[in-house]
This record gives sequence, structure tokens and C-alpha cells, in this order.
Amino acid sequence: MRKKAKKQASTLLHTANVLAMLVIILATATARMGEEAMFRRVLFSFHMPLFFLLSGLILEQHRGEGKKGWLRFIQHMVLAFVIPYFLWALIYSMFSYQNLAWVLYGSFEALERAKTLNILCFLPCMFVARLLAEAALGSLRRFKRSPRLASLGTAVVFFAIGLLLPKIRGIGYPWCINSAFVAAGFLLLGYSLRELVEAWARKPAAVVAAFVLSAALFCGGTVLRGERLDMVLLRSGEYGNLFWFFLNAFSGSLTVLGLSALWTRPWKKDGPVITQRDEAGISRVTLGTFVVHMPLLQQVILPLLGLIPLSLPPIVLFLAGMVVTKIISRWLIRGLTRFVPQLFGIYPPPKLLALPDPQSEANAGGDAVLVDTR
Repeated sequence: MRKKAKKQASTLLHTANVLAMLVIILATATARMGEEAMFRRVLFSFHMPLFFLLSGLILEQHRGEGKKGWLRFIQHMVLAFVIPYFLWALIYSMFSYQNLAWVLYGSFEALERAKTLNILCFLPCMFVARLLAEAALGSLRRFKRSPRLASLGTAVVFFAIGLLLPKIRGIGYPWCINSAFVAAGFLLLGYSLRELVEAWARKPAAVVAAFVLSAALFCGGTVLRGERLDMVLLRSGEYGNLFWFFLNAFSGSLTVLGLSALWTRPWKKDGPVITQRDEAGISRVTLGTFVVHMPLLQQVILPLLGLIPLSLPPIVLFLAGMVVTKIISRWLIRGLTRFVPQLFGIYPPPKLLALPDPQSEANAGGDAVLVDTR
């Protein structure tokens, strides 16, 4: 049974999400290199769009019609994103009413002022993005013949809104609303591409061709541009040149998907390439990485390894830190999930909570973070 479970976890989306999390860890843990370091600019050019695009591939409209369906959906999103956001923000911040006010505001800049884990702004951003995507999917039901094409058009509208909103200097938008529109665009983009990805992943020649082409485009749009490459900060709505932003976001995401397909070889497996089973695994990996693995690596393990009186290359220290952090964070996440599962958006069965949602605990945990979809 253990071997079978391990094999099931090696899906295209699971592997792609692991790679996405590795990229995000690298982007965050290398902050000491400087904000404008070329290595970080390359990583930031696609890592968050990739994350939201993967979430969109498993995006489904919630089951339930009318007001009750919406209330059930909002309740589910609050449990999955909002509650863990406040819990972790207060855990990492020294409590004061001023810090609480900044946490309530929910922007990246506000979380920095609250002296808490600033990457937590992803959670309110995803909450708002899910609401926007859900509203779009509900309104697009009338397009029965081409709902995914209609969602692609809506994604373009969301991109335009998020990119055209004027910047609020100093504190940003509450709950990263401007970034949430762009995130919702990538969610709907992933949703519209799901059938195409299903067909593409079944053809090894197409996978190889797409991987080579996307990797070449990504290198051309990032590394070969050198100092002309802009630093992309989705958290504060900074995208640089929009042509290169979208080119790098799409080509970088497709490169990761292609690499994941080459690793997992979905054309040799029966059944659909993308299933709802991917959601639970993606969600737990994602939230655990954001709230435990990354701060542990950046704020504890790497500084401690830097105290070692040996002249080791930085890459060696970083790799050693990754291994040590992986071991420690794995057991931390297991323990917290067992005793305080609410920290990860996981709750007891709905019957115990008297919730109207008939889903099981496993599904509730799946929505905990992806990221967010059903």
C-alpha cells in the first residue's frame, strides 16, 4: 500500500508544484544576494504566475446553486485561506493593536510593518482571486459550447484591470486586490488550458517540442536580456515591460510543465492526466512550504550554517540548509497537522462542525491552499 501511495503522488501537477515551490524557496532564500541580482530576477519573472497557473488547471466551479451555494463556497474559502492567514500572521508577529490593524489590511507592505511573515499576503490574495474566478465561472455558464474559451477572454479582462489599477505607494492595496485580479487571470488561464494540457501530455513528441521551445523562449526573455530584465514583483503590482512579463511567465510555466511531464511520463499511464486527487497534495505542499519551510530555512537554518567556521561555497551551505530544513519542516508540519490542523486549513468532518457542506475531511484539506481549488 505504501508503494502504491507513493506512485500515485508522482503526477504531472504534483511534480510541477514541487518544482514551483523549489523556485519560490530559491527566490526568497537568496534575498541576501540583493533585490536586483540577475539570478533572482530570472526566478521572479515566472514563479508566482506558474503557481497560479497550476492552481487554475485544477480549478472547478463550486457545487451548489444560488445564495446557499455561494455562502457555502465563501465559508469554505474563509476556512481554507482567511483563518490560516490570521493565525500564522499573529504567530509570527508580536501582538499589538497596531500590528493587528496592519494584518487586517493584508498587503505585503502592511505585513512588513506588522513585522510578521510578509509572504503570507499570498493567502488573502488567493482568497480574493478565488472569489473573482468563481464569480467569472458562474457568469460564464451560459457559454455552454465554449466555456473555456469564454474564460480565456475573462482572464484578459482581469489582467487588464489588475495592470491598469493605479499604484498605492507605501501601503499597497488592501488584501492585494490589484495582484488578485492578475492572479485570477492566471487561474482562469489555467482553467481554459486544461483540456489542451490533457491532450498535450499524452503525446511525448509534443511534450519534448514544447519543452525545448518554451525553454528557448524563456532563456531569450530572461538570461539573454541581461541587465534589461525587469524585476517582477506580483506582490506589489510591479511587472516591468508587459510584453516580456507575459512571455516569461508563459514560457517559464510551460518549461516547468514540460519538465514535469518528461519526468512523470503521463502518456504511459491510464486515466486523466489532471485529477482532483492532485489538489490535496498540491495544497499541503504549498501551505507547508510558505509558512514553515521557507521561514525556517531563511531565518534559522541558513544563519546557523553561516556560523560554521569553514570556508564553504555558498551553494554548498544552501544545499545543506535545504536538506536539513526539509527534514525538520516535514516533522513540524506532520505534528502541527495532527494537533492543530486548522493552521493548514484542515478541519474535522463537516458533521462535527455542523457545516452544510457534505465534503469529507480530505476534500476540506485539499482546499486548504491551492492553492485553492476544487
